[in-house]
Amino acid sequence: MQENTIHTTVTIHAPAARVWAVLADFPGYAGWNPVLEYLSGTADPGADVLTRAAKGTPAERDFPGTVIEAVPGKLLVTEGGDPAMLHGRHRWELSEVNGYTVLVNSETLTGALADSVLGEHRAALTAEFDAFNEALKTEAERD
Repeated sequence: MQENTIHTTVTIHAPAARVWAVLADFPGYAGWNPVLEYLSGTADPGADVLTRAAKGTPAERDFPGTVIEAVPGKLLVTEGGDPAMLHGRHRWELSEVNGYTVLVNSETLTGALADSVLGEHRAALTAEFDAFNEALKTEAERD
């Protein structure tokens, strides 16, 4: 099985509890996130979610998944897809340093199609992650 990861990082000038409140409020994504929206589900372990990515672009896609881990202020993990063909495990890791939060936003793709999907779409996916990070930063830093 192939394994490939996209990895981005952003420093947010807000405590981890504030960043978590925004990250875990799935219904709120529609109001602040230009690239990702949760159409259903909650940030609770075991919850089924329906996600829309690349909103408003030709690459817009909806996909089901499951919340695997949710540790308030620390970690959110979701996954979905077909393990044999293309499976994604997405991690948002939060670390608080001197009142700021460092967010690591990553996804590991596995399965027979992982290499070709990332070979063709890595730049676009990385841009989506960066746009997500900047939107989360803006929302979490809002007074």
